[in-house]
Amino acid sequence: MVKLRLKFSKYGPIRFLGHLDVMRYVQKAIRRAEIDIKYSEGYSPHQILSFAQPLSVGSTTDGDYMDMTVLSCKSPEAVMDSLNNAMNEGIVITAISELPEKSVNAMTSVAAAEYVISFRDGKVPEFNLESTFRSFMEQNEILATKKTKNGEKEINIKPLIYDYEILPGNQIHVLVSAGSSSNLKASLLTESLFSFAGEEMKPFAAVYHRLETYLSGNDEKGYFIQPMIPQKIPALSFAATKSSSQGKLYV
Repeated sequence: MVKLRLKFSKYGPIRFLGHLDVMRYVQKAIRRAEIDIKYSEGYSPHQILSFAQPLSVGSTTDGDYMDMTVLSCKSPEAVMDSLNNAMNEGIVITAISELPEKSVNAMTSVAAAEYVISFRDGKVPEFNLESTFRSFMEQNEILATKKTKNGEKEINIKPLIYDYEILPGNQIHVLVSAGSSSNLKASLLTESLFSFAGEEMKPFAAVYHRLETYLSGNDEKGYFIQPMIPQKIPALSFAATKSSSQGKLYV
């Protein structure tokens, strides 16, 4: 029995599938690929599969992850190849890694997510992104209204923004907290920025691309985050440009 972590990208029309539909799509691909995946026990067995972090409908990604347990396989790479051959256009497994037997699953491992936020033609903000974002981050606190299952609540999102930079072409490159305990959606960050600038954001103005997803750890230097498969680090990511060895980024 082997526990595997798979990294995948998602582009094209399939980005409009919701998270549950993506899960069903992957489950069917696993069956088509005849992967010897482990199933749960009981009257209604299901594949033991854990996705790291749901992605908003319409967003693309280069850095999403899922964990699966297989009862047997020739090699992790053989699982990746078989699954890619069974996939339709839109989702591609880009990396795979074997995990220790007692490792925490992908869903509970997530600590941060990295995004590139761009704007559609004709819907670019009128304010200067560089100077406005700097002033935005200089506030003592950044209050935003977050929707929850129990209604709405006001939270301070400043501690949830770990790093940022403005890229050419009016793009925002940002690293934010993610996971079950403290999650900041890129859309809430964008809405808060526009509100701070006093400008109404046009409908469907922003385009969200997840560049990477991170897990956390501690060592002698302190608290760090790193990509969930550290050896596969996107060149644009903060982990590649600012981190120490193995993609560790201390925050």
